[in-house]
Amino acid sequence: GLCQSRGHQQTPGRFTFLSPRMVSFTDRSGNGALRTVARRLLEGMITAWAAVTVTFFALHLTAGDPLSGLFSRGLATPEQIEATRISLGLDDPLLIQYFRYLTGIFRGDLGVSLYTRRPVSQEIFAQLPSTLELALSGLLIAIALGFFLGILSAWKEHQFTGKLAAAITGMATGFPVAFTGILALYAVRTSYQHLPKGSLSPIQHLILPALVLGFASAGGIARVVHAGLRESMRQPYMLAVQARGIQRGFRFLWHALKPSLPPAVSMSALEAAFLLSGTVITETVFARPGLGRLLIDSILDGDFPIAMGIVAIVAIFYTLSHIIADLVSVAIDPRLRRRAQ
Repeated sequence: GLCQSRGHQQTPGRFTFLSPRMVSFTDRSGNGALRTVARRLLEGMITAWAAVTVTFFALHLTAGDPLSGLFSRGLATPEQIEATRISLGLDDPLLIQYFRYLTGIFRGDLGVSLYTRRPVSQEIFAQLPSTLELALSGLLIAIALGFFLGILSAWKEHQFTGKLAAAITGMATGFPVAFTGILALYAVRTSYQHLPKGSLSPIQHLILPALVLGFASAGGIARVVHAGLRESMRQPYMLAVQARGIQRGFRFLWHALKPSLPPAVSMSALEAAFLLSGTVITETVFARPGLGRLLIDSILDGDFPIAMGIVAIVAIFYTLSHIIADLVSVAIDPRLRRRAQ
């Protein structure tokens, strides 16, 4: 039937116009998504600026002269170091160096490595595929394991399997990545001592690190899924679903799980950002090349441009992951579109 607008009586044979307030929010969902993306972009730019600023001043104020390592290792004479400092503008005041670096980022210029004299972007992108391979593998494991543990702990909450799933979730949340990585590496090496040397290379350099990263991130996802399911099961609409004779399994996995997905998606985005930055420890433990190893080496060597470039890349990835998570959440739960408008 036709809806009746405020202040107008509905009469037979005449059409009434809908007021703007009575238009379905789904007609304006595109505007809500655009507002979500714009808000996240602004927040991401502020986050990236803060991360780059803190890293810049922390490295320059605490680590001293970045070119001192060249002289201590005998890689350059004092005259060559002074010429390099002038050519790179390191003799300028710190604030001038800071604003020059910021303007360079907006132009897509992350600077030049102090040691290799190659562009920082080339140094980073040479190691990026290895880190992305590990981070994406860990994210898939984290999502699958997190949803499995969260659903099982809520489904069998008062049974042994549910309590076991909750215990595993607690271990995943509480155990440091370094401890889990060393323990997993020791277990694999001990169990397969009879194998020829080098046969564990694929397991050690991808599968095992991905499992360690995925296990560490699965705990947070499992907790959010578990809490969302428990909250959904207590809602009044679940009584109506039960009264319709729908089986408990379908009620649980569809009617209760679907409203719990947006918080789980947001947590997965947080874990995705953690995985990209958390590869520092994992790549070090498993002697795996990537951005993590490059970041550690650049900090120890005093190669500040590479360290700051990696921080900028991680901040950008953090922003993009949250934008994707927000759009997926809005697509899953139409109620979020109202809040975005």
